Amino acid sequence: MVRLVAGSKDSEEIINALNVPNTQASYGPKDPPTDKIGTLADTFDIVRPSIIAFASRHVPTVPGQKPLFPEIIGTGFIVDSRGIAVTNRHVAEALQKLPPHPTTGASSAMAIISPGAERTAAGVMFPVLFAEIKAFSHIASFSANGPYYGEAVPDLAFVQLKVQNLPALSLVTEPNAIRAGVSVATAGFPMGTDPLVVYGSISQLTPFLRRGIISSVYPYPCPNPHGFTMDIVSQGGSSGSPVFALDSSRVLGIVHAAVHQGGQATNVTIAVPSLLISEALEVCTNGAALDLSDVPSMDALLKDSPRTEELRWETFVAKKPSKI
Repeated sequence: MVRLVAGSKDSEEIINALNVPNTQASYGPKDPPTDKIGTLADTFDIVRPSIIAFASRHVPTVPGQKPLFPEIIGTGFIVDSRGIAVTNRHVAEALQKLPPHPTTGASSAMAIISPGAERTAAGVMFPVLFAEIKAFSHIASFSANGPYYGEAVPDLAFVQLKVQNLPALSLVTEPNAIRAGVSVATAGFPMGTDPLVVYGSISQLTPFLRRGIISSVYPYPCPNPHGFTMDIVSQGGSSGSPVFALDSSRVLGIVHAAVHQGGQATNVTIAVPSLLISEALEVCTNGAALDLSDVPSMDALLKDSPRTEELRWETFVAKKPSKI
């Protein structure tokens, strides 16, 4: 593992401009010249390093017992290589409401990044980094030029991480890309931390991959739907997961919510289209320069972080947060 024990400071100003085109980091798989990749396994290899888990340093423990893994609250994915991730607004709000460190007052919110496996003389090592959150931004109001059939304010937020040169996913904004019957997949952290420690120890570090089809679009088949549903079960923790076609790493939308019946999640999951993500990102960036003076690159963090077989991070006891 990569050991990185990082504190977390209070969020700074709202996210600034992001007008520089996305770039690919120097590590991990490279996206082919065409967005058509091949199998779902090939697609997931490209998408996976861009998916992050949002978690809390507050972990419920008993005296003398070390928690196995940080408490995962939701999912997100990188949309700008300089460290900008998109997630749901309700995930960002939950992170901002986490109680601070009891002695330092630092925020307990953090992002868990898994950039991809490293080959070593002893075999394969899987780096895991715990990144500070530098800032949050979300749209406070929303209006459309005509009738609108989605949520009154789209459930979107952007999070600036204190690390740059990350592999970013591109957003599909072309018309007629979202249609009922299209096969799609999504990947994130359903049920939060629990599936990662099912045997009483850490047994998995990567997001869960699921597949299904687009089952409907809002309000009816049209070039740019206001939302869409999938026949994929979505549990707490998967909010903010990317939705992508089986043979393309480009993102069609983001998981927003599951339809429940009788208190149980159904196989109807609601997603927000990528066109709205793209437009919200433009609104939230408003033309100012992005301050990266205190933001290290992923390569620098990987180079400077000591390797250890034990997952280590700063943690403290608190009430268990709910999974979003």
